[in-house]
Amino acid sequence: MSIACGIDMGTNSFRLLVAEVEDGRLRPLAHDLVTVRLGEGLGVSGLLVPAAMLRAEAALSRFAALMAPYPVRRVRACATHAVRKAANGEEFLQRGKALLGVRIEVLSGEEEARLAMRGTLSALPSQQRRYPLLLADVGGGSSEIILQATAESEPRLRSLPLGAVGLTEEFAGDLPAMRKKIRAILAPALLAILGGEQRGHVSLFMASGGTATALAALALGLERYDAQRVQNHQLSQIAVSRLATGLAALSPEERNGLPGLEDGRGAIILAGAVIVQELQQELARPVLVSDAGLLEGVLLSAASGG
Repeated sequence: MSIACGIDMGTNSFRLLVAEVEDGRLRPLAHDLVTVRLGEGLGVSGLLVPAAMLRAEAALSRFAALMAPYPVRRVRACATHAVRKAANGEEFLQRGKALLGVRIEVLSGEEEARLAMRGTLSALPSQQRRYPLLLADVGGGSSEIILQATAESEPRLRSLPLGAVGLTEEFAGDLPAMRKKIRAILAPALLAILGGEQRGHVSLFMASGGTATALAALALGLERYDAQRVQNHQLSQIAVSRLATGLAALSPEERNGLPGLEDGRGAIILAGAVIVQELQQELARPVLVSDAGLLEGVLLSAASGG
């Protein structure tokens, strides 16, 4: 048994997990989530703006303090889409390293996809796994789509420039234009991943990331987020459609007031919901929500040394 730490620095949220790891199973010791919105304004300026950098530094300082009491043997800290795309990403990496005391890796979209699948499968009992399994990890700056045809096969994957933060900033309330862009990117990506097979080829459709877990929390009517209830909650096409319609009828301020959502999630949840909805329409399947995903994959990779 060893204690490891994973840190995920996303376009919207920063997350930390310290856990004991034994035989691929995690026993959480410390967990934290901070809405940083690192990718704020990135689509326009191409830069991580000063206010976002300051929020990120405050979150990393908090994470360093949370890690300190634990005898952590391995730490892996990873940044994703926002730092991949920002012209001043290297500046952030250096400032972050000084605060955390560890090097921050910038994940490629492909590595992000692989780690998301690894983390998701770690929390899915073997008897519930059905193949081909398609996972969508919907993030703030990008969405990773991964097809696992069999338990042993090499996954097919795509990292797509579709994220809840980026789409919200690009389209604001123009839902038809947002849908048009999502469909234009999703359709060829799914065709490539499925190898020309019909949509019924997928036996299990899963989703991880903040959008998926927020939709599950809303569907469950949670007053406070409950990971155990969200894990493996199934959302039908009708349920997601109703959620998207209901969210579209609210202002961002009203959505931010909804119970069960993390701070600030309401401002971007509609864009994320539309991505999930469009995926469901392409696949004609319900979606099984996973509370575990990229963060758990990062931690497991740290514990195993790769």
